[in-house]
Amino acid sequence: MNASAWIEAALFVSDGPISLHRLAQALGMSETEVGTALNQLAEALESPERGLELAQESGGYVLRVKPDIADLVRPLAPHQDIPEPVLRTLAVVAFQGPILQSEVIRLRGQRAYGHVRELIERGFLDAADEGPTKRLSVTDTFLRYFRVNSPDELRAPDTTSTGP
Repeated sequence: MNASAWIEAALFVSDGPISLHRLAQALGMSETEVGTALNQLAEALESPERGLELAQESGGYVLRVKPDIADLVRPLAPHQDIPEPVLRTLAVVAFQGPILQSEVIRLRGQRAYGHVRELIERGFLDAADEGPTKRLSVTDTFLRYFRVNSPDELRAPDTTSTGP
C-alpha cells in the first residue's frame, strides 16, 4: 500500500482536520513525504469519477464530498433529521453569536431552550455560563459541517455605513 492510500484512510476515519505534522507523526513519515502523498491524493481525487476532494480546513486536511454532488448525497448524511425550528434557532446563534441564551429565547420563544439543548448535544453549540444565563457560540463541528472557516464568515457585511 502506498502513502497516499494510508493518508486517504487516515483522513476518512478522522472526525476532523488533521495537520501535516500529525499525519507524519501517525504514519511514521517525514512531513515532506506526507506533503508529496497529499499532492498525489489531491490529483487522484480531481478525476470526475471521484466523489471526494481533499481540502484544507482549520490548519489541517480533510476529505469531503465534492460540492457539485453534495446535494445529491446530503439526505444520507448525519444531522438531516434536525427539525426546521431547531435549525432556525441555530441560525440565530450562528449569525448573531456569540449571543446570550436569554436573547435567543426572547427572539425564538420558550421552545428554544429545548433547541439549544439539542444543538449542544449534537456538538453544534457551546454554552458558557454568564451570570444567570449562558453565552452561546458555534463550535468547530458546526463550522466543519456547514463548510465555514470561521464564525465571521457567517455575518453579513455591514451595509449601514456610508462610504466616501
